[in-house]
Amino acid sequence: MRSIFPRALPVLAALCLAVGGCAESVAPEAPATVAPEAPSPFLGQLLVDVLQRGGPLAREVSAGATVGEAGGTIRIPEAGFSITFPAGAVHEPVAIRVTALAGPNVAYRFEPHGLVFDREPVITQDLGIVGSLTGLLGLQVEGGYFTDESLLAGGTAVVLETRPAQVDLLRRRMSFGIHHFSGYLVSSGRRGGYITSSGSRAPVGR
Repeated sequence: MRSIFPRALPVLAALCLAVGGCAESVAPEAPATVAPEAPSPFLGQLLVDVLQRGGPLAREVSAGATVGEAGGTIRIPEAGFSITFPAGAVHEPVAIRVTALAGPNVAYRFEPHGLVFDREPVITQDLGIVGSLTGLLGLQVEGGYFTDESLLAGGTAVVLETRPAQVDLLRRRMSFGIHHFSGYLVSSGRRGGYITSSGSRAPVGR
């Protein structure tokens, strides 16, 4: 009886080609599908009330200085403002300019934008600009960082960061440290909400 194996070889070869070859191989696994993380509805933009001056600034007022490793202080007396740079805040001389924004908001523009400090400068704000001492009672004053002056409107603002403040009611002044430059304001209280990705306000506890 003749063996059927030789006649089966062409059939086996065809089967091997059909399945991609007889050599042992493992098809690469499809990459695991990971559901994308749902975007947070919060952009970290906190709504705050901006401390208001008793008498609005009729125009912008600026002051500047070149600050080196030894530090220094820049003052704007008309706005009741000063910023003190400790020694080591910068590692090379930098021309710094501060502008008190016109109007009633206690808010300032700092240049050069994006400057980061090795040691925190301290902003000090005279609170006598708001009037009587009783007008300060109950206010939750703190610093606020903003990137765009258009975010200040109607006595409120959208800030990306808040800075805890030290308040001296007897001397009617407050101070807070900062890490970097852009715009800073004095907040008189949080509105209790964040701007959402859709542009609406989402309330949170104070």
